Amino acid sequence: MRITYKSFPFRNRGVPEQTRIWRPILPVQLIYNHATTKRFEAVVDTGTDYCRFHASIGASIGVRIVSGPEGDLGGIVPGARSKVYFHNVKLVVGADIVEIKAGFSWDITDNLLGQIGFFDNFAVTFDPSPHPPCFEIQRIHRN
Repeated sequence: MRITYKSFPFRNRGVPEQTRIWRPILPVQLIYNHATTKRFEAVVDTGTDYCRFHASIGASIGVRIVSGPEGDLGGIVPGARSKVYFHNVKLVVGADIVEIKAGFSWDITDNLLGQIGFFDNFAVTFDPSPHPPCFEIQRIHRN
């Protein structure tokens, strides 16, 4: 599956000449028990350990967010930490469905597809050469 990056407005006073940024965004769904979310967007993020989603997405299909094991949520800058709660869900990518452990937090702004759950189930090739840039994903089938 080949997907074109999505363009977003970008403002940073350090690089005032850049007004747009391209990000690898993938439409996905989650399944919990027999409930399925609507499709929503998630960033394909090689720097994220686990898949993380806004808690409202999990809650919309019956995940009791704070009943899951609690973990710490932090970023690349040391400082304040938030809570993330982990649950077993199914991730739907195109026609593929994979079982993953995902973190849910009320404090995140972007849904993220990470190393454990996404990249261990899909081979991803990023291609920044065309305009707009694109990426390809392919399901990894293990024996």
